[in-house]
Amino acid sequence: MATGLLVSDHPLLNDLYCFNLRTFVDVHLRVVSTFDEALRFIDEGSQGDIIITLSQIEEQDAGLRVFEALEDSKAATPLIVIGERSKISNTNKAYTLPPNLNVPLVVKKVASILGVTAQDMMKVDVPEFYPIPLSIMQAFSESPCSVYVKVSKSSDSNDYVKLCEKGANFAGKVQAYKEKGSVNLYIPADQRLTVTSLASRMVVDALDDPEIDNQARIRVIEQGYDIVGGLLGESQEVTPEVVQISKKCMEEVTNIVKEVPRVKNLLLSILENKTGYLYLHSVMGTYVARHIIKEISWGSEEHAEKLSFVFFFHDMFLAPIFSKYPQFQFEEDLVFKEELTEKDKEIVINHARLASEMVKTFPRCPMGSDAIILQHHGMTNGMGFTLDYKDDISPLAKVLIISECFVEELIRRKGMPNEPKLDEIILSLREKFTKHTYKKIIDCLETISF
Repeated sequence: MATGLLVSDHPLLNDLYCFNLRTFVDVHLRVVSTFDEALRFIDEGSQGDIIITLSQIEEQDAGLRVFEALEDSKAATPLIVIGERSKISNTNKAYTLPPNLNVPLVVKKVASILGVTAQDMMKVDVPEFYPIPLSIMQAFSESPCSVYVKVSKSSDSNDYVKLCEKGANFAGKVQAYKEKGSVNLYIPADQRLTVTSLASRMVVDALDDPEIDNQARIRVIEQGYDIVGGLLGESQEVTPEVVQISKKCMEEVTNIVKEVPRVKNLLLSILENKTGYLYLHSVMGTYVARHIIKEISWGSEEHAEKLSFVFFFHDMFLAPIFSKYPQFQFEEDLVFKEELTEKDKEIVINHARLASEMVKTFPRCPMGSDAIILQHHGMTNGMGFTLDYKDDISPLAKVLIISECFVEELIRRKGMPNEPKLDEIILSLREKFTKHTYKKIIDCLETISF
């Protein structure tokens, strides 16, 4: 067993790195969140066999400080810097990895540095049962393999009870566990890729059916959206399954918003499917954004396609959160809900940054999409939610922000006794966004088919 030091103030990363490195490489990390703790362990010579640090912590150059401490103590411990904001990033003083939550890349690099071979990794005990999101399993009417439920918090195999055998009737089972508050079911670890590929293929095949009507298409796209959200929430890796199903769903969303002539008709069509908030936001936001781009003087079809891509992915890291807390609807409210754990709130606060980093790894990602996603709550660093919308963000990010706010106003007013009125929604947007550049975008909504 190897040991190491992880210098990070990011709880989500800490959990991901510690679990995966312990599971696959048998490296046990000690986590420290402050420089004082890190320097103490280095001074004592108890940093272990490897050090992993974020490139910056609290706006300080974490990579450089850790490197200097190792030099002072004359230690030759290998150092991995996550991110490129340190002075030693991309130098021969440390190994540099991208800040995109690519956990398999971190595992591979640590294994390489420590001389752990694939054969060594195969000998490491891995969990017998693999958690798979309900959103993936709901694609099946028949169980694709043996499925289990977890009955305790430990990882002992005796704490998993078989729900059904392969080939058993699976219709309705996912909904029953959703209502119980479950997020995952469990399958044999060696079946994970097979099950995910099957679920993705079923969605793509359904969307390729020329006989499918809009209502059925909306249901299947939602299923695909949930599968992508479940996959990214699990590993943050853009796998071939994520690419295939995302491209198909984005293509179909574009077709639907072109075919449905009025914004309220589209809202009703989606609501009939009792869809989740994020998917509703994604499709409706795409509809509104494409209208704005058509009306604004500098808009182009390229801008419209880019926003379609952005709307599909911008809130994807919130999918597991809304699945876990289905009673909540609006993302800005999540931070203040006592039911959310600190780790979940951390994801909510950072979801724009996480999605921005993830799309950079998507094949042929439209240029600038990562910046639009990073800024979609008005914050240039992708962390948190602004109350004061400024001009220091990209024009397409402003289109996304206005489109989202329009959709939120429409959803909020849909439950009121009186039907939502376009002029009332536009008035509320004008009161919220007072800067000239935002007002010009809002003006484009006066001509939307409502």
